[in-house]
Amino acid sequence: MSAIVDNTLILLARVTSRLKIWYLWPFPLSDAILLGLRGILRRNNLFDTETAPAQPALANGFDIQHFRTPDGSYNDLAQPWMGRAGTRFGRNVPLDKTYGEVAPTLYEPNPRLVSSRLLAREAFAPVPHLNVLAAAWIQFMVHDWLSHGPNLQENPHHFPVPEGDGWPTPSMKVRRTRSDVPSADQPGRPPTYTNVESHWWDASQIYGSCLERQLQIRTDPATNAVRPDGKIHLDEEGHLPVDTKAKQQGLELAGVNGNWWVGLSALHTLFAREHNAIVDRLRIDHPGETGEWLFQKARLVNAALLAKIHTVEWTPALMNSPAGRFAMRGNYFGLLGETFKNSHGRIGDGEILSGIPGSPKDHGGVPYAMTEEFAASYRLHSLLPDDFSFRRHEDDDALFECGLADVFADKTRAVYQKAGFLNVFYSLATAHPGALVLHNYPNALRRLDKRVDDHLFIDLAAVDILRDRERGVPRYCEFRRLIGAPAPRSFEELTNDPRWRQELSDVYGSVEQVDLLVGTLAESNASNGSPPGFGFSDTVFRIFILMASRRFKSDRFFTEDFRPEIYTPAGFRWVQDNSLRSVLERHLPELAPAFAVTRNVFFPWTEASR
Repeated sequence: MSAIVDNTLILLARVTSRLKIWYLWPFPLSDAILLGLRGILRRNNLFDTETAPAQPALANGFDIQHFRTPDGSYNDLAQPWMGRAGTRFGRNVPLDKTYGEVAPTLYEPNPRLVSSRLLAREAFAPVPHLNVLAAAWIQFMVHDWLSHGPNLQENPHHFPVPEGDGWPTPSMKVRRTRSDVPSADQPGRPPTYTNVESHWWDASQIYGSCLERQLQIRTDPATNAVRPDGKIHLDEEGHLPVDTKAKQQGLELAGVNGNWWVGLSALHTLFAREHNAIVDRLRIDHPGETGEWLFQKARLVNAALLAKIHTVEWTPALMNSPAGRFAMRGNYFGLLGETFKNSHGRIGDGEILSGIPGSPKDHGGVPYAMTEEFAASYRLHSLLPDDFSFRRHEDDDALFECGLADVFADKTRAVYQKAGFLNVFYSLATAHPGALVLHNYPNALRRLDKRVDDHLFIDLAAVDILRDRERGVPRYCEFRRLIGAPAPRSFEELTNDPRWRQELSDVYGSVEQVDLLVGTLAESNASNGSPPGFGFSDTVFRIFILMASRRFKSDRFFTEDFRPEIYTPAGFRWVQDNSLRSVLERHLPELAPAFAVTRNVFFPWTEASR
């Protein structure tokens, strides 16, 4: 029955797509078309890059059936290497289309020119219906899913800086991504890259992707011993402690603390506190269990809650339309909805009526992995503002203002000292992120001082452009064709903005040369533009509907083992009953008046002065 439904939806998507794009059809037909598009992508756009994955070792006595392992191994018990830290990124386009570009085309057009002419922020373009927590949240999630790890020290990229640019050196140096060359028995395959984090949706940004890091976040520095109560260690004020092993002094300790800033810090702190609250709840029902058992069960629950929040709160906020909200909540709860599922449980094994969580696991014929194309689609740096205003939550009075560089890395603790945690959260929740459009990339990130660890400045916008070319991510038009979407034949078909058309033509010459990131930021034509109410483009959304579903559907702990016997009855109920709103009410009750009437807590909160 499920196969018949899937085939019918796929046929619907194919027929209607010949006439007009999915979001121009009336709701709810547009959602049925989306389900069909997801089915097409599942069949045509999942490609495996592994050739001889190393089998993981396992610590003696660890319960692989009931706990997530630190590195993500043994999620799939039949293929225990799948999704673990250190395995390869997969692909969403055929492997023969993923050879990285080489010089001279690798540097054409010049990445710094693209950054300066097309990406650099002019006047800040906000997203009025979102708050900055939404920008912090997606980085919080991406750090769970993927990282290419440290770049190579030797043989960096070099390309000249355009004349009169003002860059401190005549050429720009960018270190190469560390590649994983296929084995000798697989000649002719393109280079691949490894994910140093676990691929699973397992909250590894909080807990780390190795046992050493997991133990570090649980260690009390006063005793230099792992806490026996199963909790994450926080300081006496409930903040993350300093990472004493970090190269950069003053950086806060977390499972992943790269590219750290105050918004990321605030969410890490909040969900470290949530972990500890879950431990307290589990201990009531299981007073005789060890701290290790409590820690691992709380991690299961916390990870599932994060996945739920992302799916039914963050994503509908970014896709603020009836079709978007219904599609993403349906992904989790099914067409029958949240109330029915929570009251009556699942109806059958299919995901259409009752959602993916609790349905049978299915890898779609390809071992699960995050993909390079997913990483490329989620270059969302334009969400970050260049300037911040911190204000009192009681009366909205100004405390201080600063730039993006002043809330980065080791400076986060100083922000808390000046403003306080409550006021930081309030200030981020009442400010707007940037829109994902051309000319809105934060300029602070276009001259980022990395001298502390790398002895160089970088233009992150230029690096974003270079990385896609280097890693074999197709350019925009080819990318759309490869995922079954219509590609523009001219700059006029790419964007409705006359100024952008001319600028794109001046920089690229041909629409076929437009980089993926630039194309997604320029989309504004009826055949490929951002769907109404959406915070990101149709191109990004297509990869999203494929990979967001896959993160659930491949994960044993969200499918066949998403049940009270694994999570405990109290833990399972915790996931069902809670949301980001309830997490905030639990840990930051003083801020509740600010979001009391806000339909979605990723929407702007009410300012205290109003």
